[in-house]
Order: sequence, then structure tokens, then C-alpha cells
Amino acid sequence: MRHENILTALEEISDKHIEEAENPPKKRKRTFLKAAVAAVLVIVVGINLLNAPSMIMAYTVAEASEPRIPEHPDLDDYEDREEWRADVDAWDAQYEARNVNADQAMLGLHSFFVDGNSQFLHTEQSENKIWSPINAYIGLAMATELTEGETRQQILDAFGVEDTDELRKQVSAVWESVYQDRSNEICVLANSLWLESGLEYNQEAMDALGYHYYASVYQGDLGSKQTNKDIAAWINNNTGKFLKDSTKNIQLSPETVMALYSTLYFQAKWSDEFSEKNNTDGVFHMPSGDMQAEYMNKELCHMNYYWGENFSAVNMWLKNGCRMWFILPDEGMTTEDVLNNGTYMDMLLSNEWENYKYMKVNLSVPKFDVASTMDLSEGLKSMGVTKVFTEYDAEFTNLTSDSPIWLTGANQSVRVQIDEEGVKAATYIEFPGAGAAPPPEEIIDFVLDRPFLFVITNENIPLFAGCVNNPEE
Repeated sequence: MRHENILTALEEISDKHIEEAENPPKKRKRTFLKAAVAAVLVIVVGINLLNAPSMIMAYTVAEASEPRIPEHPDLDDYEDREEWRADVDAWDAQYEARNVNADQAMLGLHSFFVDGNSQFLHTEQSENKIWSPINAYIGLAMATELTEGETRQQILDAFGVEDTDELRKQVSAVWESVYQDRSNEICVLANSLWLESGLEYNQEAMDALGYHYYASVYQGDLGSKQTNKDIAAWINNNTGKFLKDSTKNIQLSPETVMALYSTLYFQAKWSDEFSEKNNTDGVFHMPSGDMQAEYMNKELCHMNYYWGENFSAVNMWLKNGCRMWFILPDEGMTTEDVLNNGTYMDMLLSNEWENYKYMKVNLSVPKFDVASTMDLSEGLKSMGVTKVFTEYDAEFTNLTSDSPIWLTGANQSVRVQIDEEGVKAATYIEFPGAGAAPPPEEIIDFVLDRPFLFVITNENIPLFAGCVNNPEE
């Protein structure tokens, strides 16, 4: 079979309903001489509650584990107070262990996030860029379960871990730390691996993906109309069908033998919402020229004001406990200056940032709805993850011995929208921070009227980061 390059870009998703499930397709014989794999990292955020899930007809190889996050024991549910105390102690121990593993993951990922922001957030003129650091991390980490040798080691090195056992613990802890699914406050990561019919696979590796990475594994005729529908159904089921009206279809090449999808579904309201009656029209100074934008305003907000070597920043709390950071380069500085400096990450990911002051802030934030799609593979190669993308060098031998397999791309699609009520779609940014002079006044105007960065964090975990050059794009 002659090798052809695999379609690696996520295109658009059909809005047709998925037909009722039939019997799993029988595995057909196929000779795998050599092939490529499409790795597609899809980050999307929605504002709609999940509807009834569409049926998926592909054969299920492994099911994603149910969230391993027990509820805190309620004394009202116990007749024996001592039994309740014992269960509370067990719950506290599990909670502490998860936090320790998640904190260790963030320490190892500091440079990955800083380097990733530098690779993926640099923009040209009026272009917006966004990505999800945590989703790229989990999607790429899944590849360690499918690879061996130097291919796996490069990924482990990028994440600062020694072996797959440590990575499994950290990924599970991060996933569970982020997980929220209640009413209008949602933050859920989901993963899936799709295999070509007839490809022999390592069931132990598939089960590890299901348990440690909360991933579902399916097998079907990749590139067929039905499997394309199945993939669309899986994405819609895990994103509240947020993309249903804005996308049309997804098409994989019939030569695809593996595809990886990862989603992040997020919605949250501001703890202190903006009032629409206070909105104003004003100028936004894009790199390519001025434009008009609609600004949301708050006067005399009591909040922390942060500053660094070449930026200032504030953050707004969301009702789900997350925060959205707004980072404004100093006059004469650019977002690239902030990204290249890199110290802003210390402000975001540590509790030791000293340059802040609780004060009154007149805040003006442009309403925006921004999106971007990009292939992360070249940036990941620059960060040392090369083997997994190299023909014949990629060692996907823990997945299958059928044929040489390598990744031909790592496409990430992200959309972020904010309005007076909250974050209705969210995505990426990371920040540099360093010491400089404190603010001169007790009341300060913080007006995002020129290119700025944003980051949405859960505790010290960066969920989304972005660079906004054009709020009306």
C-alpha cells in the first residue's frame, strides 16, 4: 500500500443527528505496510448544558473511567459519628495526595507552559492567537502510553517526569483537580483515541488510557462517512454541542490509522458581573490601526493590582473558583516583550508574587469572541518533542506492531468569548512577571485598549491562554 500523507487538520463538524447505534463493525483484514497518524487536539468551550448524547456506532475498545472524585462525607448520611470521622479522614488524605501530585505536575510543566506560550501566542498585526496549555499537555501525555524508547522519553522530558507511572499519577491528579460539572459551572476535559479497523492493538495500553487519562478508545473504518459522524458525535457530546451551528463536517483520509481527540468544555459566570448599562464604545489600538470596540466597565473595583518588569495585570474571579487574568503590556511594550520575558508565569503559578497591591481599580475590558486553529507540531518539535512526528523514527510499538506509525500534526482549535455575565467560551494564555515600581496612585485606570494577554486558571493550573489583537474578529 502506497503511503499518503494523512489529513491532520480538524475541519468542521456536522450538525446532523447521529443515527441509532447498530452492531459494532466486524474487523476487516488489512495489510499495514506503513502509515501515518493524525493527532488532533481539539479545545472547545461551550455555554450550553449537555443535551442527550448522540449514539456512537464505532466499536468500543476501552471506556473512559468515571471521575474518581468522591463527595465529601456528609454527617447527615451517617448514624455512626466515628464512621463519619474515619471517612472524612480518608477523604482528606485522598484530597491532599491529589493536590500534591497536581502541584508536582505544575512544577515540572512551568517551562513547558512558558515555552509553549512563546511558540504559540506570537501574533502578526490584527491576528488573535489562543491555545489551551493543559489540554495540549494531557493530549500529548496520552502518547506515552502508545510509544516506547526515545519517542516516549522526549515527552517525559518535556513534562519533567521520570517515568510513565509518575506521569499517570500527575495527569489523573490534574484532570481531577480541574473537573467540575454542575449547573452552569462546567470544566471538563475529555479524551478519545480512534483506531482503524483491523489494526491489532495492545489492550493493556488501551485500558491504561481509559483509567489514567479518562480516555475512550474506539475502533472503526477511519475516513468513512459513519466514523466521521461518530467522531463528530463524540466531540458534540463532550462540548455541549457548542460547535453544532458553526461547523459543518469532519473528514479523515481513508488512509488514517489512528486519530487522537481531546476536548475541554468550560463555562462559568463572573463572581461580580458587569452591568450592560455601563458599557461604552471606545477605541482599541490594534497593531494595524485603530478600531471601535464595545467596553464593559466597572468603577472603583476593590481588587489586587499586579505589576512586573514590562506589564500590569488584574484578575477577575469566576463562580466556579477559576480566575481570568488580564495582562496589559506597559506603554511602549508589546505582548511579545511580555511573552519573551517569561516571568509572568511566576505571577500565575506561584503564591510568592510580591508585586501587588489591593486598591481601587477603574476597569475597562472589551467584549470579545476570538478563535484560532493552529498546528502545534512545529512548536512542539522546537521544544524537543521530535521523534513522535518523524517518519520511521516514531516508536508506537506499545500501541501495535502492525506497521510504522507517526504523527503528522497536532491541530488545536480554540474559541473564547466573554460578556457581561461571564466566560461563555474559553481558551489560552500564559504570562511573564517580574519586579518593578509600585502603582503611583490609590486609584488606577486599567483599560485594555491595546493588545493584551489573558489566561484562565484553575488554582495554579493554566486552562486557556490567548493574545487579543482584535476584539471584534
